[in-house]
Amino acid sequence: MEKKYRYPHIHNISLLQLLQKPDFAKALAYLVSFKNYKNLEIIPKPHPIEITNNEISISVIIYSGFELNEYKDLQNRTNVHLVSLCSTLLEMFEFKDMLVKHIDKLAWMFCVINKSENEMVQKINRIKGLRGY
Repeated sequence: MEKKYRYPHIHNISLLQLLQKPDFAKALAYLVSFKNYKNLEIIPKPHPIEITNNEISISVIIYSGFELNEYKDLQNRTNVHLVSLCSTLLEMFEFKDMLVKHIDKLAWMFCVINKSENEMVQKINRIKGLRGY
């Protein structure tokens, strides 16, 4: 059984809460691979938040140290994607030998809006189709 992990920083707790909503996890998976996935499981770990099912594994890196621990566990899997929402992480020495994809938060937000099946979100999405007068 996977250990429940509690992050000490509120922004990482908020990220975990968002990813636990299916629309957010599906949109992030789509941005990473341009494919739609179902039944995504969210697994909080000490350094990343993992999004996974039997087709894909995504590690959203939130803390340095990932390269020492959780990264080794991913090397035996197929269709693995390392993701950061922070562009600074891409420049860190610890990650220089890893292919880490930067996902822009605004692009993620628009992908959530475009791919959501929620009726209210679909109505909000129609705003961009309004014409000016």
